[in-house]
Amino acid sequence: MSLFEPAAILIIIGSFFSAYISAAFAVGGGFIMLAIVSSIVPITVAVPLHAWMMLGLSLGRSWYFRREIVWRIVTPFLLGALIGVFIGGRVYFDLSEFLLSLVIGLLILAAVWMPKVEWGSRIPTPFFWVGVIHSFLSTLFSFGGLFQPLMIRAALSRLQIVGTLAAGLLLMNVLKLSAYSYYGFDYGPYLYVILGAILAAIPGSYLGKQTLHHISEEKFRLIFRIIMTCFALRLLYRAWVLL
Repeated sequence: MSLFEPAAILIIIGSFFSAYISAAFAVGGGFIMLAIVSSIVPITVAVPLHAWMMLGLSLGRSWYFRREIVWRIVTPFLLGALIGVFIGGRVYFDLSEFLLSLVIGLLILAAVWMPKVEWGSRIPTPFFWVGVIHSFLSTLFSFGGLFQPLMIRAALSRLQIVGTLAAGLLLMNVLKLSAYSYYGFDYGPYLYVILGAILAAIPGSYLGKQTLHHISEEKFRLIFRIIMTCFALRLLYRAWVLL
């Protein structure tokens, strides 16, 4: 894929915007990036490619929020991810495009519209097992759905949540890339787009950090839900066509 193709330009711009959203709100950027990539390339390519995009999103945030990272959470999460990622990588290549489109579309709708589940703040979270389950699901569907909501409800500052999420997801995506490559996915045709997306994510993260306290979260969440619903419905339509 050439850098000058409209699809490549859209992915790179999407990476910048997704990094901005991730740094400003701690969540949301990965969903947007997945929605953009899955709208441009086949879903069987989008999931492994999305791991590189997420690496770019997390790289900038990890650096800018490096002093806020809570390593007592990241370390057990990463140890669990070692197991989840390599099991998930083996299973991933046996899944059909229909199933991937259907499940990812439904997961996006559930994530943006389901009511929040209140977790007891005094209950200790076993982040090793969170790492196993989250990374397994993320390797299959680019969406783990467990680490982020638990972190949002953790007794941490907003800056600590952003930094800890970034570090955990950065290291998990390094493992995911290793698993996809080990099981045979060829990233060669997409290297220039990947590099452009990673570079675009760095200034996006910086600008997101600068506006962290100056954006209405309520308005963001409404717009985010509407946009993500449109992308999810497109994936479900793709699954219906593949029936």
